[in-house]
Amino acid sequence: MTKIRLHTGTAVLAATVALAAGAGTRATAQDLGELVAPMSLSYYAADFGPRYEQSSRVLASEWEKLGLELNLEPIQFSTFVSTINVGGGLEDMAFVSVGSDPDRVDPTYWAYDQSACGQRRNASKWCDEAYSELAEAQRSMVDQAKREEAVKELQQLHFESTPWWPVTHNVFGMLWNNEKWGNVQSPSPVNPAETQVNPWLNMKPLGDDRILDWGYFEDVNTYNPLAEEGAVGWVRFIYDTFGKIDSDGSVMPWAAESWEFTEDTTLRINLRAGMTFHDGKPVTADDAVFTLNKVIDVQPPSMAARIVTLESAEMIDELTFDINLTAPDASFVTTGLPFLFILPKHLWEDYDGDILARDVVEEGVVIGSGPFSFKEWRRNEVHELETHKAHWAAAEYDGLRRLALGQADAIRSALLSGQVDLATGILPTAAMDDLSRQNDYLSFVDENSHGTTMVWVNNEKAPFNDLAFRRALRQSTNKDRVVIEAHLGFANKAGSGPIPNQLSAWYDDSLPEVTFDIEAARKILADAGYGWDNQGRLHYPAD
Repeated sequence: MTKIRLHTGTAVLAATVALAAGAGTRATAQDLGELVAPMSLSYYAADFGPRYEQSSRVLASEWEKLGLELNLEPIQFSTFVSTINVGGGLEDMAFVSVGSDPDRVDPTYWAYDQSACGQRRNASKWCDEAYSELAEAQRSMVDQAKREEAVKELQQLHFESTPWWPVTHNVFGMLWNNEKWGNVQSPSPVNPAETQVNPWLNMKPLGDDRILDWGYFEDVNTYNPLAEEGAVGWVRFIYDTFGKIDSDGSVMPWAAESWEFTEDTTLRINLRAGMTFHDGKPVTADDAVFTLNKVIDVQPPSMAARIVTLESAEMIDELTFDINLTAPDASFVTTGLPFLFILPKHLWEDYDGDILARDVVEEGVVIGSGPFSFKEWRRNEVHELETHKAHWAAAEYDGLRRLALGQADAIRSALLSGQVDLATGILPTAAMDDLSRQNDYLSFVDENSHGTTMVWVNNEKAPFNDLAFRRALRQSTNKDRVVIEAHLGFANKAGSGPIPNQLSAWYDDSLPEVTFDIEAARKILADAGYGWDNQGRLHYPAD
């Protein structure tokens, strides 16, 4: 892991010492506790775009005014996801982004998955039993008014405890070659992830080139949908899900033609008729039931947060089956149906090895029923899919290539050379805007989203296990600078709670605004007994 030490220079150090003098610096070393040790600030490395390092440098430069010493640690994206997002490996602090995935229009992801005790996505390792009990309870509240009340109470508790806090909400962009592609539709309010219908399935070729080239970065670890964590959307081009999130945030039918709750804990699914797998075999309820029961049996770590209430699946007839839940789950339709997929039973039922480690590419069984079928994967170079012409929503072109170009600069060059037709995500939105202004053949669209950047801190470790210290860090988080300097204005300053304020139906707008104020942050620390030495370095309260 590469470490980058942040150097702020003598001017900042002098300012820090001067601030310390007005914030209760102790007169002697005997009045000070132990020196607060240098701490790491981890973030996505350049493979996920430059704005994460730029944001981290902005935040660290302000936090050093509290007398802290920061080491910036860039981590490759897929490694970051596996070790920190879901791996429990957060050392000190992290600046992280979570995308505006369709299922995240439901508050469960923000209030429960990331903050309840013991949840795999709770990277900040915070645990408050009363909070967790309420976070668990809201998931089963089918009464919408009661659930909204509980979610707002959770936001108040979260705000008071400050286990982690949001910084910005993403403005996503798409840039494409308008001489080669038409009917490019935005999936707003969610970002153009692969789980969406738009822009992928409605784009139309304007010439002889019938392969869509998408400039991205290498993030697929496996094509085994039971094991993939970093690129579940890409894999779901191949494996159909039961539903998809529409542009209004509701779940639209996909592989499931319809569904209804026949009991509080029983969801009946009617599959779409006429579906086939890529090998020509028909898709039946037997395949869906096999897949769901296999998921329940294996409990893939990558799926743990989404299958908590899954108990079993039972076949009713060739196209109908029941999903049985352990308890009423108000979020299951939103979080489960656009995520859960269908495996072909005839290719999986006799496999007797470690199913999570199965190399489906080597065995030639990357077979689903989705709108694209697998063709080729050359690691760190290209992923190539072919259009599944028998699919009811098949694209009007022949295939999709994702070029693993590694960094934003390479994607920019590929767009200008014509190697790439479409860019999303990794290329900064501001850079997309500039390129479209400079080149008539490139079109650009930007949309607000509920994707969020945030600060995670290790709540199990000093000084982050001190509420006063966390509040001081939050008070000295300069959101405006991050928006301007890291995103060049193509981001929105986040609100105060864990639920994105873009999700207005759930967001508690009564939460007080936390304004950036270094002196107020230092006062929080001084009032809690922290102090500064003559070099401006922060010390713990004296014993």
